[in-house]
Amino acid sequence: MRDLMIDIETLGTAPGSVILSIGAINFDAETGDFGDEFYAAIDPDSGIHLGMGIDASTVKWWMQQSECARLSAFSGETHLSKALFDLYEFIHGAEPTRVWAKPPSFDMVLLESAYRACAIDIPWHYKSPRDCRTLFDIANVDQPNVGVAHNALDDAKSQAIGVIEAYRILSLRAA
Repeated sequence: MRDLMIDIETLGTAPGSVILSIGAINFDAETGDFGDEFYAAIDPDSGIHLGMGIDASTVKWWMQQSECARLSAFSGETHLSKALFDLYEFIHGAEPTRVWAKPPSFDMVLLESAYRACAIDIPWHYKSPRDCRTLFDIANVDQPNVGVAHNALDDAKSQAIGVIEAYRILSLRAA
């Protein structure tokens, strides 16, 4: 598939923050087709042991989220390096030309920081990142809600559906 949506949940907003989960889904923005999914629930201690940080205001924010969101975010048992390697393999298997996030300046920057901390190559080309928030604004599209808010995979699916809808609307405008 041509497109990949990535979403992460974290314990901070700066590069080097602990990552709790990673969700990704392959899709094609132009046809609306969906492909394989990826989800990793990460043990926060594995990030802490690598020197990653926790922000108190983000922990407070998590305490205000739904129980379902907190359970999915804090149930991780996978080591960060394994989750990142598995995501690396997932992305290389799909070979996307566009890697989407909301926004890439958060999700992809924090993931790149984690990849560096684990000495794993970054799995996307520097020209691949796309910002679905900008696309939603241009197309005047609201992101739908799928599943549990702040579950990384559910958020990735929601964002991918929004990108598909934005592409549909923009193609209608062009016609």
